[in-house]
Amino acid sequence: MSNNAPLVSIVMSNYNGELLIKLTIESVLAQTYQNWEFIIFDDCSTDRSREIILSFNDTRIKPFFSDTHEQMVYGFNYGITHSSGELIARIDSDDTWEPDKLQKQVDFFRDHPDYGACFTLVDFIDEHGNILTEKDTERVLWWDIRNKTQAEWLRYFYFYGCGVSHPSAMFSRNVIEKVGLYNLGYVQVQDYDLWIRIAKHYPLHIIQEKLTNYRWFTTGANASAPSEKGIRRANFEFSQIYCGFFDDLSDELFIEAFGADFTHQGTTDPDELTVERMLLLFKKVFCGYAPQLGGAQMFLRLLQDEKMRGIMRDRYNLTQLDFYELTAKPILFDETGLSTSSQPVIIPTVKRKPQFLSWLRRRFI
Repeated sequence: MSNNAPLVSIVMSNYNGELLIKLTIESVLAQTYQNWEFIIFDDCSTDRSREIILSFNDTRIKPFFSDTHEQMVYGFNYGITHSSGELIARIDSDDTWEPDKLQKQVDFFRDHPDYGACFTLVDFIDEHGNILTEKDTERVLWWDIRNKTQAEWLRYFYFYGCGVSHPSAMFSRNVIEKVGLYNLGYVQVQDYDLWIRIAKHYPLHIIQEKLTNYRWFTTGANASAPSEKGIRRANFEFSQIYCGFFDDLSDELFIEAFGADFTHQGTTDPDELTVERMLLLFKKVFCGYAPQLGGAQMFLRLLQDEKMRGIMRDRYNLTQLDFYELTAKPILFDETGLSTSSQPVIIPTVKRKPQFLSWLRRRFI
């Protein structure tokens, strides 16, 4: 870690955050750790955001005011690519940090340079700064979670969702150079996608202290709050993430993370592990059957390989006829064109193979 450049680059994307952005910036200024730069991408705000940002006289604050509205993910990537720190911290323009948040994360990375990302526990707070409890919203349980091994995180992300708080995150520039920036195509779950890509190569850690205050508006104004458009978009994004969930994942880590879910328990055969990856994509997860699109695509690819066709037929009792039956049913979109990946997809009846139907139902429903 160099002593010349700012060690921590704080990245924020803001759009019309005039009500709370002042508190956010003040929480950064109040950090006990002071070797940072703060890159603020203002996404063509139409409120008083620009005036508030420019009211802070600190050369470490480096704002950019966009002339066009680009969405927050563009702002995240802009901040990272225009930063100079060896560590990158994320914060949103309505959240705040406790004063020792950065220091404790920097200390963690000094002691654990092999980790890919470090998070903190969070307090959910409303628009007035009041701490929310489980009685107010069950969402306070989202990120009240203990640490896991790298394999356990991957399995958790697969079956249960994100599990870590975006505005609490800090990660190394070297990690981003390896796994890539945020996916510009994802609006709802861009952080979830990034944590999965990091967890394939690095362990993750959560500091077991509530050092981040996550704003949850009782009016439902959060960008991540449920809406018809947001749910449809999230379903699509989830389906795309699952299509590549097992890409670039070593066999060893795959076995450690998902071995308990295998059809052929204990297998280490590379070809069978390929089939096991496909079969996992037909299991129900926290967002329903979104992975099934990836499973169908993988099934289709494996059918083109003579060796894999034989393995699926002889060891798993699966043939192209099963694929035809599967794709005759809705996989991602129903007949009305509305996304249904959050709802169970009925596994097709295969009359000629009752044992296969029973097995599918037992495994996937």
